[in-house]
Amino acid sequence: MAPSQPPVRRPAHGSVSGESAPGDILVVDDDPKNVLAVEVALNELGCTLVKAQSGEQALRLLLARSFALILLDVQMPAMDGFETARIIRSRPLTRHVPIIFLTAFSHNDQDILKGYALGAVDYLFKPIVPEVLRAKAQVFVELQARTAEVARQAEQLREMERLEAARTLEEERQRWEADALRRQMHEQQRINAQLAESDRRKDEFIAILAHELRNPLTPIVTSLELIRGCSTDPMVERARKVMERQTHHLVRLIDDLLDVARITRGKIELHLEDVEIGRAVEQSLETCRPLLEQKGHEVLVSGSSEPLVVRGDAVRLCQIIGNLLSNAARYTDAHGRIEVQWDSRDGSAYVHVRDNGRGIDEAGLDRVFEMFAQATPSGAGLGLGLTLVRQLARLHGGDVSAFSEGPGRGSEFILRIPALSGAPTVRRPVEDSGVVPSAGLRVAVIEDQDDVREMVASLLEHWGHEVSQASSVAEGERLVTEWQPDVALMDIGFPDGDGYTLARRVRAAMGAKTPPLVAITGFGQDHDRRQASDAGFDAHLTKPAKPEELRRLLNQYSRSALGDARLAEE
Repeated sequence: MAPSQPPVRRPAHGSVSGESAPGDILVVDDDPKNVLAVEVALNELGCTLVKAQSGEQALRLLLARSFALILLDVQMPAMDGFETARIIRSRPLTRHVPIIFLTAFSHNDQDILKGYALGAVDYLFKPIVPEVLRAKAQVFVELQARTAEVARQAEQLREMERLEAARTLEEERQRWEADALRRQMHEQQRINAQLAESDRRKDEFIAILAHELRNPLTPIVTSLELIRGCSTDPMVERARKVMERQTHHLVRLIDDLLDVARITRGKIELHLEDVEIGRAVEQSLETCRPLLEQKGHEVLVSGSSEPLVVRGDAVRLCQIIGNLLSNAARYTDAHGRIEVQWDSRDGSAYVHVRDNGRGIDEAGLDRVFEMFAQATPSGAGLGLGLTLVRQLARLHGGDVSAFSEGPGRGSEFILRIPALSGAPTVRRPVEDSGVVPSAGLRVAVIEDQDDVREMVASLLEHWGHEVSQASSVAEGERLVTEWQPDVALMDIGFPDGDGYTLARRVRAAMGAKTPPLVAITGFGQDHDRRQASDAGFDAHLTKPAKPEELRRLLNQYSRSALGDARLAEE
């Protein structure tokens, strides 16, 4: 048996199907000339021709690969074409492979019928007509390509069905999860709405509570100011100082409560400027002096010899340090020692407040900055001071930490704020001289609370001002427009309207002749101040207005009034 020949691979010169690569064709012939003739005839098909020189070789090739067509010579030594075809048809894998018999000798009908009986699809006689062979071979090559394409499409269809089933299942899962998530979101939205409503009501309650608490505090503060210096009786003076301290403490509690609510809602604003830490400590000590003196504490103060400046809100920084000092004073027994020290390192300013007081246990250190937490159940205040300290410190880009060696061994609080480098300019606040204005003003006091209105009027008259009063929006509008005061002090809440409406009416009626309008109200949040400014108020004081704040404001308007009078005379 001759050795097998390698397959002949031809380039695909324009495949007829245009979709699938041409199939392989097996040429079985013992005469190389005949094989060459077939090769030339099928060259244009671009098929791969595999050559076998005997039936045995062809059967071996058929075990290894599939073919689109078998061109089988009838007359071959050892095993002729008919025997080869019979074996091909007996094998399951090759039973349906198309066979075209090629012969140069037999035109006998019996041989032709025998060939067809063995499963031949055609019978060609040599010499081969290239066009005929090419046309017939092309049919089977395309048929195999179509069959392969159908099988591929069937597999694709099955894969698409599998993917569609998986997609449907995934969509159902996602739909179920989306429905569950939607239900969860609706439930969460309902809960959030309830929480928001509860939070809104809480804020309203706090604001109204503060307003209602500030109203009675106003005549108390004003009365205490009137009593100052009016009696030489030591007991009366001592009682006045006690009431003054406790009133200040009550005002601070209200302020802390409102500040914590503002910070929690993210509605607190810092008015940043260059602040000298030493100056902030001085002001904080001055604020806390009544409490420190009351308990007889020794206060030791030390700090950097060079100015230590931070970028912050001066009022809030004094509030932070003041709260730390108040906390140390309250939790240190009488005649204790409090140390205040400030320094800088690693780009930050530090303020240390140490005491030799009651100390804090380990569990207390973990929660000392939590809202409403107190070192002892009987601690003074609402437990908001240190919470406010930490929140304000963090708004400044810093923090505060607490240390203690345990109960009875004192405590230390350390405030850290980023320090400024270089030599920033620090504006010193203008101190209030405390002097009553040299020229009395005509002041309109418009307030529906009788005690508040009458005590404020009494204090202003005590300072040398001429005062006229009104208790409603209608009376207030008439008073200001007809009496034309130098300054009008107005409340916001009235039974017949509000101070915002009153301010707008006065400005509409008087135009450029409108006197400075000052809102004095228990509503002291940031949006209240903005609303007052939008309504036309020139200034806003929160009840109870400190006498020094009111005096400073009147001094300002007094100087303006005097300046206007001089211009008029000239």
